[in-house]
Amino acid sequence: MSTTPRLVLPVLEASQAQKHVTMNEALLRLDETVQLAVADRDLAAPPADPATGSRYLVAAGASGAWAGGEGAVACERDGVWDILKPRAGWLCWVEDEACLLIHDGASWRDAADAAGWLKASALADGSIARLGVATTPDATNRFAVKADAALFAGDAVAGSGDMRLCLDKTAAGRDAALLFETGWSGRALLGLLGDDDFSIKVSADGASWTEALRIAAATGRIGLPTGALAGGGRLLSTRLFTASGTWTKPTGVRFALVWALGGGGGGGGAAGVASAGAAGGGGGAGGFAMRLLDVSAVSSRAVAIGAGGGGGAASGAAGGTGGATSFGADVVVQGGAGGSGMAAGSFATAVTGGLGGTATAGDPAFAGAPGDAGLRFDAANVLSGSGAASFFGGGARGNVGAVAGSIASAPGSGGSGAAVAASATGLAGGSGAAGLIWIWEFE
Repeated sequence: MSTTPRLVLPVLEASQAQKHVTMNEALLRLDETVQLAVADRDLAAPPADPATGSRYLVAAGASGAWAGGEGAVACERDGVWDILKPRAGWLCWVEDEACLLIHDGASWRDAADAAGWLKASALADGSIARLGVATTPDATNRFAVKADAALFAGDAVAGSGDMRLCLDKTAAGRDAALLFETGWSGRALLGLLGDDDFSIKVSADGASWTEALRIAAATGRIGLPTGALAGGGRLLSTRLFTASGTWTKPTGVRFALVWALGGGGGGGGAAGVASAGAAGGGGGAGGFAMRLLDVSAVSSRAVAIGAGGGGGAASGAAGGTGGATSFGADVVVQGGAGGSGMAAGSFATAVTGGLGGTATAGDPAFAGAPGDAGLRFDAANVLSGSGAASFFGGGARGNVGAVAGSIASAPGSGGSGAAVAASATGLAGGSGAAGLIWIWEFE
């Protein structure tokens, strides 16, 4: 009997007897295949009491009346099962799962991925060339989704439970990035942008891009461009001046925190006379001040560093006053005064240490500490005054016996007075230490 090529419907032959039989068979076959819907696709054997006209997709391991019919459509017809082999392109609705299937010529596929599969029909590996979810993909955006949210969840049953999105680029000079847009115009990029460092860039127009952050692939160090922090505040560098000169503002600096310290005073000298003693006073510390300056409109400032005061002469002269330190007119501090000298003698007496320097411009501003007094108890017992410690410490130590004054060690501190005990030889006081300017430069 001749049949149609697609649905294998029997056709009427010329001069055929009982034509209604052939015609009815063709109609029944159409009833089984047109608008195809099946009750289930998970059964491998016929149900015990099928409804008249019911249809099933035969599962793997088919047996009984369905034996050998895996993947076929089994149709109940008057107590007999008609097994229909599907052809490529057949559509089938599975009622118990409420899903649509399509046959690819070899097996049934879920129609949810059929659109992409059909578009990929020309690809040898059967992969999806383009896929759109509620939107149309194109040659550039071959996977496109239009939705309020998208979920990617780890699979702890068939997989590890991890979830990783991999963005792989073909070369270091290419991009592997996430692009954020407003009205289809780029506003932020993050990822590996033109190299293997991780960076973030932003744009106001989608055309000009500004780098906001970079993490070096080689070191893991985080870098911010100059001016990256709103309102400034990031420390860029520091500079220490121990000699007078000029501060020139580096590029990108907006604020400068200036620390200023005046020179320390020298210790007083002690005169010498046979069978007599003397003790000079210690030098005072230089004044100290700080100030945070907005240097946005400043290109440079003159820096003056106050010298340390010289030690008093061996004749019993007072120590010298430390010099003033300044950062332009913005921060100005005075040096500490020298300690008093002492003439030789035998009776108990004392001389004062030098006063600390003042601060005439700064916020906050502090006067330096005074030096200690020089003491003579009698011709053989004397104690010279210690030099005052500055903001950074280091005042010179006082002495007993016959010892010249000690030189101050820390910036801006005072030298100690000289000590002469029952000696005709006078001794000089120790000199104070020079001041400094320390500048912290912020964006």
